[in-house]
Amino acid sequence: MKYLSTLFFGGFAVMAISLTSCGEDDGGGTTPPPAADNSILGVAADQGYTDFVAAIDACGLTPALSGDGPFTVFVPANAAVSAAIGLFGATDPTEVGADTLSSVLLTHVLIGEVYAADLATGYVKSNRPVSTDWTPNEHVDLFINTAGPTVAQAGEVILPDAAGGVSRIPFAAANIVVTDIQCDNGVIHIVDNVVVPGGLGQMLTANPDFSTLVAALEFGSESSLNTYGDLVAVLSNPDMAFTLFAPNNAAFEASLDQDQDGDVDGDDLNALGADAVFGVLADHFVIGQMVLSSELTDGQSVTTASQNGQLFDATAMTIGGAPLNTGGLDICGTNGAIHTIDRVIGF
Repeated sequence: MKYLSTLFFGGFAVMAISLTSCGEDDGGGTTPPPAADNSILGVAADQGYTDFVAAIDACGLTPALSGDGPFTVFVPANAAVSAAIGLFGATDPTEVGADTLSSVLLTHVLIGEVYAADLATGYVKSNRPVSTDWTPNEHVDLFINTAGPTVAQAGEVILPDAAGGVSRIPFAAANIVVTDIQCDNGVIHIVDNVVVPGGLGQMLTANPDFSTLVAALEFGSESSLNTYGDLVAVLSNPDMAFTLFAPNNAAFEASLDQDQDGDVDGDDLNALGADAVFGVLADHFVIGQMVLSSELTDGQSVTTASQNGQLFDATAMTIGGAPLNTGGLDICGTNGAIHTIDRVIGF
């Protein structure tokens, strides 16, 4: 009996030692479980947004978004990514092309952590560079409308087609549907559409505070003096650089409210006439040059489309006598810069 007892407990000890050794590595320590990937891409994949992760990988942006950050990323849902890839005539992100794909996806990335409570209606800088043809060091702005809340940047991607021309692929604004998913290197907000960078005309239409300017551009497009065509479309042309001194709605009301009814509408524009409206607008944009506010010097004359020189006064912070809105300077699209002004030039 003593022998059986010794055998039983001895065998149990051997078994215990054997089981313990299965949890040890060759160095004698316990093998740790694999670390959870709480990076932006790891969390996105874990929560099922795998199409976005695959698109990021397809254009080589995985190392960047795996870095320390912090970043804020508007992650499109799988259905949105699939729909966008379909608009490119592709079935897989690798078929879209790395340059085009990265250009689109970088528009979804902000530097720094921006939580839902920090989002305000207005423009934020994305991580998508402006074309180096116009300026090497600026990034495209996104318009955020917290009334939605939406990323209201409705732009388009323009690609060469087989006939030697171009295909214009429009994208709508994106609604923010989930907010504040915390990651080790930033924060994620989920959106229901893919966002693409826009030209200046598209940026104006995204922002309700420029609605009167958009209406004036459409009305002035009908002028016999206008040789450019649809001015909103022209200001979105990716092959041309522009600088636009853009009166906001309050500026139009202060300057052109002909009937004194509290806004500038069709009655006011009709009273002025299309030729006069076009003449006013031509004093507000520069063709073929993207001029940042930091590049304006005191006493500089900026030649606009009207061929009139508009004088910049650094002390008064005016262009052509119209006050520059210091909170609305250097709003960058893919083809230029918008500087908000609080009066219409010439009024």
